[in-house]
Amino acid sequence: MYFYYRKSVFICMLGALFSLSACMPFVDARREAGVIEPVGSSTDNNPAICYGLFGSQEEIEALAANECAKTGRKAVFKQKENFACYLFTPQKAVYECQETTEPVPPYKSACSISR
Repeated sequence: MYFYYRKSVFICMLGALFSLSACMPFVDARREAGVIEPVGSSTDNNPAICYGLFGSQEEIEALAANECAKTGRKAVFKQKENFACYLFTPQKAVYECQETTEPVPPYKSACSISR
């Protein structure tokens, strides 16, 4: 009886861990209060996207393309790093913003509040 209880607790904990790792991808552009330089690994030339185990490639590429569109450049995949972000979003994709002659889609602000 005790074995089945432990097994069910283990399965529930494993399910909770995998559900938490399904967090939405985000740009690792953390900043300290009052400081202009970023603390996160993302820069204007190399955006870094943190994502979980189930992050879709389309979402990750769209975030990188949006970051590079701020400066009128396109995103080119550079490298992938494992266990480089947070516990529930352990994967990191690093892109490089490169000049292009092709038209770049306009930057889309994530905030819908107009100023």
